[in-house]
Amino acid sequence: MRKKRFINYYRILNISSQAKKDELRKAYLKLVKIYHPDRNKGRPLAERKFQQVNLAWEALKDPVKRKKFDFQLKAQEELKQKINRLTKQGKAVEKKEIDLEVPVKLSLEELCQFRKKSFSYFKPVNGLREKSVFEFQAPPGVKEGTRLRFKKKGGSEGLSSYGDLYVKVKIRSHKLFKILDNPFDLLLEQPVSVVSAFQNQSLSSLSPYGFLTLEVEPPLKNEQLLKAEGFGLVKNDKGDKGDLFIKILIDYPLKKAVNIKEKLKSLPLEEQKNYIKSLGKDSLVYPKVLKFEKKLQEIKLKYYNS
Repeated sequence: MRKKRFINYYRILNISSQAKKDELRKAYLKLVKIYHPDRNKGRPLAERKFQQVNLAWEALKDPVKRKKFDFQLKAQEELKQKINRLTKQGKAVEKKEIDLEVPVKLSLEELCQFRKKSFSYFKPVNGLREKSVFEFQAPPGVKEGTRLRFKKKGGSEGLSSYGDLYVKVKIRSHKLFKILDNPFDLLLEQPVSVVSAFQNQSLSSLSPYGFLTLEVEPPLKNEQLLKAEGFGLVKNDKGDKGDLFIKILIDYPLKKAVNIKEKLKSLPLEEQKNYIKSLGKDSLVYPKVLKFEKKLQEIKLKYYNS
């Protein structure tokens, strides 16, 4: 079983272990106000801090519980001192700031919508591993492999100053979008029913920024490429963007697919339109379109209904 990490509640409340009860209460009320969920919606780091502040208050407000915690704190500090002494006896400890690199996966929506990303990592501090939670927002122009530097968020050995944290960006694979050779252009393969391909004059689609509608001229053809300019990834801090290419995949209904394909091959274009019109829309089931719409719904719930 994983050992639970000891937390110094005095440090959480930013007070001395000798603080009186009134000081303790003032510190608690101040931090609760700062990190209350009502003032920090959508900020997981603040939510975690709020929980820690309440845990600290519960552990220290009662004299009996506080006495027990003080005993644990003293034991923890003595253990840390012992480890430091043994380390120094075994070898000379080099005092240094320690730079760290942490790979972090970002979704296309997080990149394009400049959503804040929080993650936890362990940093070395005087021979121990200290868990930290960090929140950042990826700047414009970030792509796979970009290293973002955050000063003084790394580790330390024997110093009061810290090294830097480097976040190496990895882009999470997407349910629908693919990144093209130009790292700012995207491809979306979108199934369209054969009826819609012949009749619809607009196409509802998706970009990492949200839903969009394209004007189209029917009939759409299989593997036809539509271009939505400026709906790709952000290139720079000027706001320039790549493009989104939508590849049309004509989908045919279950059971009738072979018959419809053969019939369309034998008819000229105008008669094809009349034939498709006679099929109707509501009674046909399109498997690829249904699968695509299911993925759309999942993405909508995750990124656009929050």
